[in-house]
Amino acid sequence: MKNWNNFEIKLKNPIVISKGLLKSNINKFWEDIMNKLNDNQHILFILRLRFENNEVVSVSTLKKIDKNSKDNLIEYLYDRITSVSSETYTTKPIKSIIFSYGIREGLIDQFTSDINTTNINQKYQIFYNNKLPIVKTGNPNEYGKILSSNNNKYTIFVDNKILILLDSDLKNNQIINNIKYIKNGREIANWIDTVIAKNSIMREIGKSIYYYENMELVLIRVTKKSKPIDKIKVNNKLINKIITMDLETVLIDNIHVPYLLSWYDGNITKSYYIKNLDPVTIELEILRMINRAIEDLCIRKYNNYRIYLHNFSKFDGYFLVKYLAKIGICDPIIHKGKIISLNFTYNNYNIVFKDSYLLLPSSLRKLGKSFNVESLKGIFPYGFSDINYKGEVPDFNYFNKISIEEYNKYKDSFISINKI
Repeated sequence: MKNWNNFEIKLKNPIVISKGLLKSNINKFWEDIMNKLNDNQHILFILRLRFENNEVVSVSTLKKIDKNSKDNLIEYLYDRITSVSSETYTTKPIKSIIFSYGIREGLIDQFTSDINTTNINQKYQIFYNNKLPIVKTGNPNEYGKILSSNNNKYTIFVDNKILILLDSDLKNNQIINNIKYIKNGREIANWIDTVIAKNSIMREIGKSIYYYENMELVLIRVTKKSKPIDKIKVNNKLINKIITMDLETVLIDNIHVPYLLSWYDGNITKSYYIKNLDPVTIELEILRMINRAIEDLCIRKYNNYRIYLHNFSKFDGYFLVKYLAKIGICDPIIHKGKIISLNFTYNNYNIVFKDSYLLLPSSLRKLGKSFNVESLKGIFPYGFSDINYKGEVPDFNYFNKISIEEYNKYKDSFISINKI
Protein backbone atom coordinates (compact mmCIF):
# COMPACT_ATOMS: atom_id res chain seq x y z
CA MET A 1 0.00 0.00 0.00
CA LYS A 2 1.30 3.42 -0.89
CA ASN A 3 2.18 5.72 2.01
CA TRP A 4 -0.48 7.91 3.60
CA ASN A 5 0.17 10.80 5.99
CA ASN A 6 -1.95 12.89 8.37
CA PHE A 7 -1.76 16.69 8.45
CA GLU A 8 -3.69 17.57 11.64
CA ILE A 9 -4.93 21.05 12.57
CA LYS A 10 -5.58 21.28 16.33
CA LEU A 11 -8.21 23.86 17.27
CA LYS A 12 -7.63 26.14 20.24
CA ASN A 13 -11.35 26.84 20.43
CA PRO A 14 -13.56 23.77 19.76
CA ILE A 15 -16.72 25.90 19.37
CA VAL A 16 -15.87 28.08 16.38
CA ILE A 17 -14.34 27.01 13.04
CA SER A 18 -14.05 30.13 10.91
CA LYS A 19 -13.22 30.23 7.22
CA GLY A 20 -10.25 32.47 8.07
CA LEU A 21 -8.83 29.84 10.44
CA LEU A 22 -9.31 27.13 7.81
CA LYS A 23 -7.73 29.29 5.09
CA SER A 24 -4.60 30.05 7.16
CA ASN A 25 -4.03 26.34 7.78
CA ILE A 26 -4.66 25.44 4.13
CA ASN A 27 -1.99 28.00 3.24
CA LYS A 28 0.40 26.22 5.62
CA PHE A 29 -0.51 22.86 4.03
CA TRP A 30 0.24 24.35 0.62
CA GLU A 31 3.57 25.75 1.81
CA ASP A 32 4.67 22.52 3.53
CA ILE A 33 3.29 19.94 1.08
CA MET A 34 1.71 21.15 -2.16
CA ASN A 35 4.39 23.60 -3.33
CA LYS A 36 6.98 20.82 -3.12
CA LEU A 37 5.20 18.66 -5.73
CA ASN A 38 6.55 18.46 -9.25
CA ASP A 39 4.32 19.15 -12.27
CA ASN A 40 3.58 15.45 -12.78
CA GLN A 41 2.35 14.76 -9.23
CA HIS A 42 -0.96 15.14 -7.42
CA ILE A 43 -2.34 14.36 -3.96
CA LEU A 44 -5.15 12.08 -2.79
CA PHE A 45 -6.80 13.27 0.40
CA ILE A 46 -9.72 12.63 2.73
CA LEU A 47 -11.07 15.19 5.20
CA ARG A 48 -11.61 13.91 8.76
CA LEU A 49 -12.74 15.52 12.03
CA ARG A 50 -11.55 14.56 15.50
CA PHE A 51 -14.01 15.27 18.34
CA GLU A 52 -13.23 15.97 22.00
CA ASN A 53 -13.80 12.30 22.87
CA ASN A 54 -11.10 11.46 20.23
CA GLU A 55 -13.68 9.91 17.89
CA VAL A 56 -12.52 10.43 14.27
CA VAL A 57 -15.12 10.73 11.47
CA SER A 58 -14.47 10.98 7.72
CA VAL A 59 -16.57 13.78 6.21
CA SER A 60 -15.45 13.70 2.58
CA THR A 61 -14.91 11.12 -0.10
CA LEU A 62 -11.49 10.49 -1.62
CA LYS A 63 -10.46 13.57 -3.63
CA LYS A 64 -7.62 14.40 -5.98
CA ILE A 65 -5.99 17.84 -5.84
CA ASP A 66 -3.08 19.62 -7.45
CA LYS A 67 -1.37 22.98 -7.00
CA ASN A 68 -4.25 24.81 -8.72
CA SER A 69 -6.98 23.47 -6.41
CA LYS A 70 -6.45 25.67 -3.32
CA ASP A 71 -9.34 28.17 -3.62
CA ASN A 72 -11.91 25.52 -4.51
CA LEU A 73 -10.52 23.27 -1.77
CA ILE A 74 -11.08 25.93 0.91
CA GLU A 75 -14.72 26.39 -0.17
CA TYR A 76 -15.29 22.64 -0.38
CA LEU A 77 -13.78 21.86 3.04
CA TYR A 78 -15.57 24.70 4.81
CA ASP A 79 -18.87 23.58 3.28
CA ARG A 80 -18.28 19.98 4.44
CA ILE A 81 -17.21 20.97 7.97
CA THR A 82 -20.20 23.27 8.54
CA SER A 83 -22.58 20.75 6.96
CA VAL A 84 -21.41 17.85 9.14
CA SER A 85 -21.18 20.05 12.29
CA SER A 86 -24.87 20.90 11.93
CA GLU A 87 -25.94 17.25 11.87
CA THR A 88 -27.68 16.01 15.04
CA TYR A 89 -25.22 13.18 15.68
CA THR A 90 -22.17 15.50 15.72
CA THR A 91 -23.11 18.10 18.29
CA LYS A 92 -19.90 17.28 20.19
CA PRO A 93 -17.19 19.97 19.97
CA ILE A 94 -14.61 19.47 17.22
CA LYS A 95 -11.04 19.07 18.56
CA SER A 96 -9.09 19.06 15.29
CA ILE A 97 -9.28 18.84 11.50
CA ILE A 98 -7.27 16.12 9.75
CA PHE A 99 -6.12 15.93 6.13
CA SER A 100 -5.20 12.32 5.35
CA TYR A 101 -3.14 12.49 2.15
CA GLY A 102 -0.86 10.54 -0.13
CA ILE A 103 1.40 11.81 -2.90
CA ARG A 104 0.83 10.09 -6.26
CA GLU A 105 2.46 10.28 -9.68
CA GLY A 106 0.59 11.46 -12.77
CA LEU A 107 -1.95 14.11 -13.72
CA ILE A 108 -5.46 14.34 -12.24
CA ASP A 109 -8.31 12.50 -13.97
CA GLN A 110 -10.61 15.47 -14.54
CA PHE A 111 -13.66 13.26 -15.11
CA THR A 112 -13.86 11.51 -11.78
CA SER A 113 -11.92 13.06 -8.95
CA ASP A 114 -10.74 16.63 -9.47
CA ILE A 115 -11.92 18.98 -6.71
CA ASN A 116 -12.56 21.63 -9.37
CA THR A 117 -15.40 19.54 -10.85
CA THR A 118 -17.06 19.00 -7.47
CA ASN A 119 -20.21 20.93 -6.66
CA ILE A 120 -18.96 22.76 -3.56
CA ASN A 121 -22.52 23.86 -2.75
CA GLN A 122 -23.77 20.26 -2.58
CA LYS A 123 -25.32 19.36 0.76
CA TYR A 124 -25.90 15.92 2.19
CA GLN A 125 -28.16 14.04 4.57
CA ILE A 126 -26.16 11.76 6.87
CA PHE A 127 -27.93 8.40 6.92
CA TYR A 128 -26.14 5.58 8.82
CA ASN A 129 -22.76 7.19 7.98
CA ASN A 130 -23.70 7.52 4.30
CA LYS A 131 -23.99 10.90 2.59
CA LEU A 132 -27.22 11.13 0.60
CA PRO A 133 -27.29 14.16 -1.77
CA ILE A 134 -29.90 16.81 -0.94
CA VAL A 135 -31.43 18.49 -4.00
CA LYS A 136 -33.41 21.65 -4.63
CA THR A 137 -35.63 21.01 -7.68
CA GLY A 138 -35.44 17.24 -8.19
CA ASN A 139 -33.45 17.53 -11.41
CA PRO A 140 -31.39 14.32 -11.88
CA ASN A 141 -28.15 16.26 -12.47
CA GLU A 142 -28.40 17.70 -8.94
CA TYR A 143 -27.57 14.26 -7.51
CA GLY A 144 -24.28 13.98 -9.41
CA LYS A 145 -22.92 13.48 -12.95
CA ILE A 146 -25.35 11.71 -15.28
CA LEU A 147 -23.60 8.78 -16.95
CA SER A 148 -26.57 7.47 -18.93
CA SER A 149 -30.35 7.92 -19.28
CA ASN A 150 -33.16 5.96 -20.91
CA ASN A 151 -36.91 6.65 -20.59
CA ASN A 152 -36.52 8.73 -17.39
CA LYS A 153 -34.18 6.14 -15.87
CA TYR A 154 -30.76 7.56 -14.95
CA THR A 155 -27.42 6.21 -13.86
CA ILE A 156 -25.65 8.94 -11.87
CA PHE A 157 -22.02 9.10 -10.77
CA VAL A 158 -21.47 10.50 -7.23
CA ASP A 159 -17.85 9.46 -6.60
CA ASN A 160 -15.54 6.54 -7.34
CA LYS A 161 -17.44 4.29 -4.90
CA ILE A 162 -21.03 5.50 -5.22
CA LEU A 163 -23.63 5.42 -7.99
CA ILE A 164 -27.27 6.46 -7.89
CA LEU A 165 -29.97 4.72 -9.94
CA LEU A 166 -32.85 7.15 -10.39
CA ASP A 167 -36.30 6.45 -11.85
CA SER A 168 -38.20 9.71 -12.39
CA ASP A 169 -41.99 9.90 -12.75
CA LEU A 170 -44.63 12.63 -13.00
CA LYS A 171 -47.87 12.22 -11.02
CA ASN A 172 -50.44 14.94 -10.40
CA ASN A 173 -47.95 17.48 -11.81
CA GLN A 174 -45.41 16.45 -9.18
CA ILE A 175 -41.94 15.10 -9.97
CA ILE A 176 -41.33 11.87 -8.05
CA ASN A 177 -37.83 10.35 -8.02
CA ASN A 178 -37.37 6.76 -6.86
CA ILE A 179 -33.72 6.40 -5.89
CA LYS A 180 -31.35 3.52 -5.18
CA TYR A 181 -28.01 4.37 -3.55
CA ILE A 182 -25.29 1.95 -4.67
CA LYS A 183 -21.98 1.79 -2.78
CA ASN A 184 -19.18 -0.56 -3.84
CA GLY A 185 -21.67 -2.43 -6.02
CA ARG A 186 -24.25 -2.98 -3.24
CA GLU A 187 -27.55 -1.20 -2.61
CA ILE A 188 -27.11 0.64 0.70
CA ALA A 189 -30.29 2.73 0.80
CA ASN A 190 -33.34 3.65 -1.22
CA TRP A 191 -35.74 6.56 -0.90
CA ILE A 192 -38.31 8.71 -2.70
CA ASP A 193 -37.88 12.44 -3.38
CA THR A 194 -41.08 14.31 -4.26
CA VAL A 195 -41.10 17.92 -5.46
CA ILE A 196 -43.95 19.47 -3.44
CA ALA A 197 -43.35 23.16 -4.30
CA LYS A 198 -40.72 25.42 -5.83
CA ASN A 199 -37.34 24.43 -4.34
CA SER A 200 -39.12 22.22 -1.79
CA ILE A 201 -38.50 18.47 -1.52
CA MET A 202 -40.20 15.78 0.58
CA ARG A 203 -37.88 12.82 1.18
CA GLU A 204 -39.36 9.48 2.34
CA ILE A 205 -36.73 7.09 3.68
CA GLY A 206 -37.29 4.26 6.13
CA LYS A 207 -39.90 5.30 8.69
CA SER A 208 -39.07 9.00 8.39
CA ILE A 209 -40.12 11.87 6.14
CA TYR A 210 -37.81 14.88 5.72
CA TYR A 211 -38.89 18.25 4.32
CA TYR A 212 -36.25 20.45 2.67
CA GLU A 213 -36.56 24.03 1.40
CA ASN A 214 -33.63 25.38 -0.63
CA MET A 215 -31.69 22.30 0.52
CA GLU A 216 -32.19 23.21 4.21
CA LEU A 217 -33.99 20.80 6.56
CA VAL A 218 -37.18 22.40 7.93
CA LEU A 219 -39.19 19.45 9.30
CA ILE A 220 -38.85 15.75 10.19
CA ARG A 221 -41.77 13.38 10.65
CA VAL A 222 -41.01 10.02 12.27
CA THR A 223 -43.41 7.10 12.66
CA LYS A 224 -42.98 5.58 16.12
CA LYS A 225 -44.92 3.16 18.25
CA SER A 226 -46.42 4.85 21.27
CA LYS A 227 -48.51 4.00 24.27
CA PRO A 228 -51.22 6.11 25.94
CA ILE A 229 -49.88 8.91 28.12
CA ASP A 230 -50.47 8.31 31.80
CA LYS A 231 -52.21 11.08 33.68
CA ILE A 232 -50.07 12.80 36.25
CA LYS A 233 -50.99 15.02 39.12
CA VAL A 234 -50.52 18.71 38.44
CA ASN A 235 -48.29 20.45 40.94
CA ASN A 236 -49.99 23.77 41.66
CA LYS A 237 -47.20 24.96 43.91
CA LEU A 238 -45.17 27.69 42.24
CA ILE A 239 -41.42 27.18 42.57
CA ASN A 240 -39.69 30.55 42.76
CA LYS A 241 -36.24 29.38 43.83
CA ILE A 242 -34.71 30.78 40.65
CA ILE A 243 -31.56 32.78 39.90
CA THR A 244 -30.58 34.08 36.48
CA MET A 245 -26.92 34.20 35.51
CA ASP A 246 -24.88 35.40 32.54
CA LEU A 247 -21.25 34.89 31.54
CA GLU A 248 -19.54 37.32 29.15
CA THR A 249 -16.42 36.52 27.15
CA VAL A 250 -14.01 38.50 25.02
CA LEU A 251 -12.27 37.21 21.88
CA ILE A 252 -8.47 37.22 22.28
CA ASP A 253 -6.33 35.54 19.62
CA ASN A 254 -9.49 33.82 18.33
CA ILE A 255 -10.13 32.30 21.79
CA HIS A 256 -13.17 33.17 23.94
CA VAL A 257 -11.96 34.27 27.40
CA PRO A 258 -14.51 34.80 30.26
CA TYR A 259 -14.09 38.14 32.02
CA LEU A 260 -17.50 38.93 33.59
CA LEU A 261 -20.04 36.87 35.56
CA SER A 262 -23.32 38.31 36.91
CA TRP A 263 -26.39 36.89 38.65
CA TYR A 264 -29.77 38.15 39.86
CA ASP A 265 -32.16 36.53 42.37
CA GLY A 266 -35.10 38.92 41.83
CA ASN A 267 -33.86 41.42 44.39
CA ILE A 268 -30.07 41.25 44.56
CA THR A 269 -27.68 41.68 41.63
CA LYS A 270 -24.01 40.76 41.87
CA SER A 271 -21.23 40.97 39.29
CA TYR A 272 -17.65 39.68 39.26
CA TYR A 273 -15.14 41.19 36.90
CA ILE A 274 -11.58 40.54 35.69
CA LYS A 275 -9.66 43.69 34.83
CA ASN A 276 -6.30 42.19 33.92
CA LEU A 277 -6.42 39.70 31.03
CA ASP A 278 -2.73 38.84 31.21
CA PRO A 279 -2.34 35.40 29.47
CA VAL A 280 0.06 34.29 32.21
CA THR A 281 -2.43 34.73 35.06
CA ILE A 282 -5.80 34.61 33.24
CA GLU A 283 -6.64 30.98 34.16
CA LEU A 284 -6.11 31.72 37.86
CA GLU A 285 -8.13 34.95 37.60
CA ILE A 286 -11.07 33.16 35.96
CA LEU A 287 -11.02 30.49 38.68
CA ARG A 288 -11.00 33.19 41.38
CA MET A 289 -13.90 35.04 39.73
CA ILE A 290 -16.10 31.93 39.55
CA ASN A 291 -15.07 30.84 43.06
CA ARG A 292 -16.19 34.23 44.46
CA ALA A 293 -19.59 33.74 42.84
CA ILE A 294 -19.90 30.19 44.22
CA GLU A 295 -19.02 31.42 47.74
CA ASP A 296 -21.95 33.87 47.50
CA LEU A 297 -24.40 31.33 46.03
CA CYS A 298 -23.68 28.17 48.03
CA ILE A 299 -25.25 29.38 51.26
CA ARG A 300 -28.37 28.32 53.18
CA LYS A 301 -30.50 31.02 51.54
CA TYR A 302 -29.92 29.64 48.03
CA ASN A 303 -29.81 25.93 48.83
CA ASN A 304 -31.50 23.88 46.05
CA TYR A 305 -32.00 26.98 43.86
CA ARG A 306 -32.13 26.63 40.06
CA ILE A 307 -29.66 28.86 38.21
CA TYR A 308 -30.57 29.55 34.59
CA LEU A 309 -28.08 30.67 31.92
CA HIS A 310 -29.08 31.26 28.32
CA ASN A 311 -27.27 28.68 26.15
CA PHE A 312 -25.74 26.90 29.17
CA SER A 313 -26.06 23.53 27.39
CA LYS A 314 -23.40 24.65 24.90
CA PHE A 315 -21.43 27.89 25.05
CA ASP A 316 -21.58 29.01 28.70
CA GLY A 317 -21.52 25.45 30.02
CA TYR A 318 -18.20 24.65 28.31
CA PHE A 319 -16.53 27.47 30.25
CA LEU A 320 -18.23 27.06 33.62
CA VAL A 321 -17.98 23.29 34.07
CA LYS A 322 -14.22 23.40 33.56
CA TYR A 323 -13.80 25.62 36.63
CA LEU A 324 -16.74 24.35 38.72
CA ALA A 325 -15.13 20.90 38.69
CA LYS A 326 -12.09 22.41 40.46
CA ILE A 327 -14.22 24.03 43.15
CA GLY A 328 -16.90 21.51 44.12
CA ILE A 329 -18.71 18.32 43.07
CA CYS A 330 -20.28 18.33 39.58
CA ASP A 331 -22.97 15.83 38.57
CA PRO A 332 -24.07 16.67 34.99
CA ILE A 333 -26.83 15.19 32.84
CA ILE A 334 -25.60 15.20 29.22
CA HIS A 335 -27.61 14.25 26.13
CA LYS A 336 -26.06 14.20 22.64
CA GLY A 337 -23.22 16.45 23.73
CA LYS A 338 -25.51 19.01 25.40
CA ILE A 339 -25.48 19.71 29.14
CA ILE A 340 -29.15 19.36 30.12
CA SER A 341 -28.51 20.20 33.78
CA LEU A 342 -25.64 20.28 36.26
CA ASN A 343 -26.10 19.44 39.93
CA PHE A 344 -23.36 21.26 41.88
CA THR A 345 -22.45 20.76 45.55
CA TYR A 346 -20.14 22.97 47.62
CA ASN A 347 -19.84 23.31 51.42
CA ASN A 348 -22.80 20.90 51.80
CA TYR A 349 -25.08 23.25 49.82
CA ASN A 350 -26.58 22.37 46.46
CA ILE A 351 -27.47 24.45 43.39
CA VAL A 352 -28.57 23.27 39.94
CA PHE A 353 -27.47 24.92 36.69
CA LYS A 354 -29.90 24.77 33.77
CA ASP A 355 -30.22 26.21 30.25
CA SER A 356 -33.03 28.75 29.83
CA TYR A 357 -32.61 28.52 26.03
CA LEU A 358 -34.01 24.96 26.14
CA LEU A 359 -37.19 26.42 27.67
CA LEU A 360 -37.33 29.67 25.65
CA PRO A 361 -35.51 29.05 22.35
CA SER A 362 -34.91 32.63 21.25
CA SER A 363 -32.34 35.37 21.82
CA LEU A 364 -32.59 37.41 25.03
CA ARG A 365 -33.26 40.56 23.01
CA LYS A 366 -36.14 38.94 21.12
CA LEU A 367 -37.55 37.46 24.35
CA GLY A 368 -37.52 40.92 25.92
CA LYS A 369 -39.63 42.26 23.05
CA SER A 370 -42.00 39.26 23.21
CA PHE A 371 -42.64 39.79 26.95
CA ASN A 372 -42.77 43.61 26.67
CA VAL A 373 -39.78 44.11 28.96
CA GLU A 374 -38.97 47.79 29.46
CA SER A 375 -35.17 47.40 29.54
CA LEU A 376 -34.17 45.30 26.52
CA LYS A 377 -30.78 43.68 26.15
CA GLY A 378 -28.57 46.19 24.37
CA ILE A 379 -26.07 45.69 21.60
CA PHE A 380 -22.35 45.33 22.23
CA PRO A 381 -19.12 45.20 20.16
CA TYR A 382 -18.38 41.53 20.89
CA GLY A 383 -15.50 41.55 18.41
CA PHE A 384 -13.69 44.21 20.45
CA SER A 385 -11.00 42.70 22.69
CA ASP A 386 -10.09 45.71 24.91
CA ILE A 387 -12.49 45.49 27.87
CA ASN A 388 -10.90 48.56 29.52
CA TYR A 389 -11.37 50.71 26.42
CA LYS A 390 -12.43 54.33 26.83
CA GLY A 391 -13.16 56.48 23.80
CA GLU A 392 -15.47 56.78 20.83
CA VAL A 393 -17.93 54.01 19.88
CA PRO A 394 -15.97 51.23 18.11
CA ASP A 395 -16.35 50.69 14.37
CA PHE A 396 -19.40 48.89 12.93
CA ASN A 397 -17.26 45.82 12.06
CA TYR A 398 -16.91 44.94 15.78
CA PHE A 399 -20.70 44.41 16.14
CA ASN A 400 -22.49 41.17 15.21
CA LYS A 401 -25.93 40.65 13.65
CA ILE A 402 -27.09 44.28 13.69
CA SER A 403 -28.02 46.64 10.87
CA ILE A 404 -26.20 49.85 10.10
CA GLU A 405 -29.34 51.72 11.21
CA GLU A 406 -29.18 50.06 14.67
CA TYR A 407 -25.47 50.87 14.87
CA ASN A 408 -26.00 54.55 14.02
CA LYS A 409 -28.81 54.82 16.58
CA TYR A 410 -26.56 53.21 19.22
CA LYS A 411 -23.72 55.58 18.34
CA ASP A 412 -26.00 58.66 18.44
CA SER A 413 -27.22 57.69 21.92
CA PHE A 414 -23.70 58.25 23.30
CA ILE A 415 -23.47 61.59 21.52
CA SER A 416 -26.77 62.62 23.17
CA ILE A 417 -25.48 61.62 26.62
CA ASN A 418 -22.31 63.65 26.17
CA LYS A 419 -24.35 66.72 25.19
CA ILE A 420 -26.44 66.43 28.35
